[in-house]
Amino acid sequence: MYETVEYNKLHAVCLPADAERKFQELAGAVTARSQIVWGEHCTECAFPACYSNCEFYTPRADLHCRRFAEGIVQVSIGEVRAAKIRFRKWAKLEGKGPVHLISANRAVRREAADRLISRLIVRLAPSQTMYARAARLWNIWKDWRTAGYSAQTSVFVVEAWLGASPSIGFTLTFLPTDDSTSNLYQRRFEICEGYNRILIACEEIAAHVDLRGRFLVQIEPVGDSAGREVIFGLVDFLRFEDGFGATQIVPSLTPRASREPKELVKKKRTAKCVVWDLDNTIWHGTLAEDGPEALVPDPVAVSTIVELDSRGILQSIASKNDPEITLATLEKFKLREYFLFPQIGWDPKSDSLKRIAENLDIDLNTFVFIDDQPFERGEVVETLPMVTVLPDAEIPRLLTSPLFDVPATAESAKRRSMYQVEELRQSTFTGSGTDYLTFLYGCRIQLVIESVSGGSLERAYELSQRTNQLNFSGLRYSRDDLARLMGPESKSVGLILRCSDKFGDYGIIGMCVLDRDRPQIDSFMMSCRVQRKRVEHSFFSWLAEQLRSRGEEIMRVRYRKTERNHASVRMLEELGFEYHSRDNEEGMFVRRLDLPFEEADVVQIVDRTRVGGQRGEQRCEIGLQRTLTPG
Repeated sequence: MYETVEYNKLHAVCLPADAERKFQELAGAVTARSQIVWGEHCTECAFPACYSNCEFYTPRADLHCRRFAEGIVQVSIGEVRAAKIRFRKWAKLEGKGPVHLISANRAVRREAADRLISRLIVRLAPSQTMYARAARLWNIWKDWRTAGYSAQTSVFVVEAWLGASPSIGFTLTFLPTDDSTSNLYQRRFEICEGYNRILIACEEIAAHVDLRGRFLVQIEPVGDSAGREVIFGLVDFLRFEDGFGATQIVPSLTPRASREPKELVKKKRTAKCVVWDLDNTIWHGTLAEDGPEALVPDPVAVSTIVELDSRGILQSIASKNDPEITLATLEKFKLREYFLFPQIGWDPKSDSLKRIAENLDIDLNTFVFIDDQPFERGEVVETLPMVTVLPDAEIPRLLTSPLFDVPATAESAKRRSMYQVEELRQSTFTGSGTDYLTFLYGCRIQLVIESVSGGSLERAYELSQRTNQLNFSGLRYSRDDLARLMGPESKSVGLILRCSDKFGDYGIIGMCVLDRDRPQIDSFMMSCRVQRKRVEHSFFSWLAEQLRSRGEEIMRVRYRKTERNHASVRMLEELGFEYHSRDNEEGMFVRRLDLPFEEADVVQIVDRTRVGGQRGEQRCEIGLQRTLTPG
């Protein structure tokens, strides 16, 4: 059933015979159904201010906004009643619960009565104001008549037909209107060319949302659906004849949308990037509705942003707003500098997170997304289940969360500026008109190699805890472990790698733990921000030279597989190492030392493990001699 509006008329529509048969097949198998009253709504609704300031506002006859090009056009497919909808920007279908089931015959009689009364309201109302009031009262009455709950409900169905055109992605969301819970149910589905029937077990929805309470149910296109036309048949809770539909019920691929924030924090993952929403999250108010002058930054959010930045946690923005005015507002509040690659526009926020991760070159499973809107959180959870998603209510507890329990070092305080310099490098290369290797030679990259010392121990610890992709052994070193590497009795010694180029300083970007008596690397880890810049080629070339000077013929690298260090294998294979092991989980990569490392001269090596350097370097030389001299 649909809301009463002025254009409540019934039109016949002709579909292919096979599609008509399937619509009739489903209608004939239904023994009982709910009658959700569906209406057209806006995903970015800012009622009533949007009536005066939204460029997409188009009034309906009842003064509300027309989000579907022609409204909900009620159509008949043989004896079946359906609705034809052509979407505009931000359009969605929305209904309310709880609902109860009535018999199929009774539902048909109710719909016939609804069409009759709707036509009478349109024809007999003496004025537009009286029409709008009568239609609103009738819609309230219809909602009231559907209220209730039926434990016998078996499935929720979305039945639709799409003409010859690419498929359209949708999200189905059940959202409690009770503010005491952040739970919701959400799943994504596709409507493809031809007939579609999506059936979802009621138990799956009820596991996340209390169907006995009040809730909203929303069907929203994902991405650009403007101008796309869909015919919807039954979109309701249904009960079938015995045996019908049981094999067609489609479980959600990722029914995780109702996870509580505390459960997410218990995973104790270390976060590398926080992506913030803006409206009613970083600031109080809505930019598009209230204007920048009325917005007030949330002091807790601002202080959290500053502290996360000092800990080296990268931050960005995913906001549905106009980019120009949004960036200007961030500048006004002196917050713009904290956010890397902000994504401001009207795409799904999951798409924004993907672009941020690509630009930063870090895994999405190290991301935290914060938003005040349950729908936006649900969309990200459903599409990107590896992302930790939190509501704005968690902001006061962020700094004490295990997600952000990372050491504060000189490098972490500069991490954002390092990425901003990297952005400059990328833009310089894009405009250089030269090939990448030539560009690297011109960057004057310098790699400084020295032993772990008291001054670098904290950064070495941070690297050990945070490095995942390029961590060959998967080992995590404690501060005590690293301190023991500096002692004379240690069987291993640690090397620290510092990097810089003509654009700026990368800081300490890597650590290598060498066996004291064998030509073996027990552990190697490197920051992704210098990957593909030939830093690894130059370091391993330097190390190979040291080992050849003491008569070694091969170099071995200890490897242990983890969930996230696949990039380590690719790097070792690109460097010419071969894997020697019967076990895919753990073994040794081996390389002959007489084979040169290609393009190692891109990076200049500064060896501070030798005598003659700055103060304190003689101690480094002694440690390295013990490592590289035969035992």
